Amino acid sequence: MFENCLRSAAAGGALLALLSGAASATEFKPYGRGSFQELREQHVGRPFVVHFWSVTCPSCLAELADWAKIADKRKALEIVFVNTDPDNDRARAQNRIDKAGLSNLVQYGFADDFVERLYFEADRSWRGELPFTALIGADGALVTVTGTIDDPLIAEWFGRAGK
Repeated sequence: MFENCLRSAAAGGALLALLSGAASATEFKPYGRGSFQELREQHVGRPFVVHFWSVTCPSCLAELADWAKIADKRKALEIVFVNTDPDNDRARAQNRIDKAGLSNLVQYGFADDFVERLYFEADRSWRGELPFTALIGADGALVTVTGTIDDPLIAEWFGRAGK
């Protein structure tokens, strides 16, 4: 009987350790209708980047480490990541974010089944191709890029943002 209590206590301690580790996991804020505009309003007068990605996009996964380097180099520039996967893939997304060293940055996850509307709110011509990056200047000017981080438009924007 006493041994069973000890085993239960040990199992409970292991569970508590597991749960406390989960508490420090990446938090994906819900990204739904109106979220893109809310982000723009929160950053008025400051340049920022919104990067959309997925665990099913090989290019997205390959460049996460590059985004981590940019975030580390340009600490004054906020980079917001939006995972476009459904909720059942969020753990995989969290694993990728943690592995790339991006868990300290703001993370959102699609929280609306009408994803076409979310695409449209970011760019009226975007149809969901990934990776997709929205670069918003301090003046509110929007530059959108469908494609990888090595696109010349991204480098040009970072040059103008000067951060």
